[in-house]
Amino acid sequence: LIKFLKVPMINFSKFWGTTNLINLALIPLSYIYNFFYLIYRISKKEKKLYIPVICIGNLTLGGAGKTPVTIKLRQMISKKFENIFVLTRGYGGKLRGPKIVTKNSKYIEVGDESLIHCLYGKTCVSKNKISGAELCVLNKAKIILMDDGLQSIDIKKNLRIVVIDGQYEFGNNLLFPAGPLRQSIFSSFFSTDIAIIIGNYREKFIKSLRYKNIFFAKKQINIKCKNKNLYAFSGLGNNLNFYNSLKKENNYKIIKFKEYKDHHHYNDLEIKSMISEAKKLNLQLVCTEKDYIKINKKFRGKIYPIKMEIKFLDEKKIYNKILQILANQ
Repeated sequence: LIKFLKVPMINFSKFWGTTNLINLALIPLSYIYNFFYLIYRISKKEKKLYIPVICIGNLTLGGAGKTPVTIKLRQMISKKFENIFVLTRGYGGKLRGPKIVTKNSKYIEVGDESLIHCLYGKTCVSKNKISGAELCVLNKAKIILMDDGLQSIDIKKNLRIVVIDGQYEFGNNLLFPAGPLRQSIFSSFFSTDIAIIIGNYREKFIKSLRYKNIFFAKKQINIKCKNKNLYAFSGLGNNLNFYNSLKKENNYKIIKFKEYKDHHHYNDLEIKSMISEAKKLNLQLVCTEKDYIKINKKFRGKIYPIKMEIKFLDEKKIYNKILQILANQ
């Protein structure tokens, strides 16, 4: 939705993080958005598959951590299921699909998140989720993990998981375009099986939630640069998350940080400029794994990719809950 606003320089996570006069003026449009969203949900029917489907999504526009959560869940349920497929729209990619993603696929075609998932297992990209799911089944999938799609009516989901950024929470709690919400918080209580809160756990916020099952997680980054002074950049839904994760690494110091819009396509000139600046300042240039795969291979040797992982505070408990919900379907 954001790409249609034609204002890519606005930091929407900050704009929607507070309530101001502009937000308030946009509230009537939020009612219109919600009206059409409800019509959409009422008028469409979901297609039932003969294999389980787990959908991992968020309530807000922008990043909440659903992709690293999906990667972690794939690793966890591989103890129980074989031939796990991740199904994604391939946001930012030109191909409509359905297509099985390979390591030779180009991010300009299948999107950056699809390539990240492909590093960890079988992945299908498709703008049409039903067509994508059918291709997964044809390829003998035993279970499908949908990266995003909680608000879409296409495939019947056996398990719905909402991922919440514990620091950003729900921004100003308003519906798009006055706020970042894709659907109302109240309605999500009835359509969500599990909520995963990542990061800061504000007690007042948690008490306000009415989800059936709430679990907690934290982000961990893997960094082993020799140069402890960093020049970091990222193009994420919420760049502040990456910045704060780096900031927690006591052995490293962020000297310069540059942020781009989500799913940014890096050109050679941008990368050359950052490499040159980092060299002059004697800094180690670093970025996320998601940004790294979009950089021309000839420059990658000068940039350190940082992998961001999810760690559940009680992995066994959430694993057992997932199996229990699927078994009761």
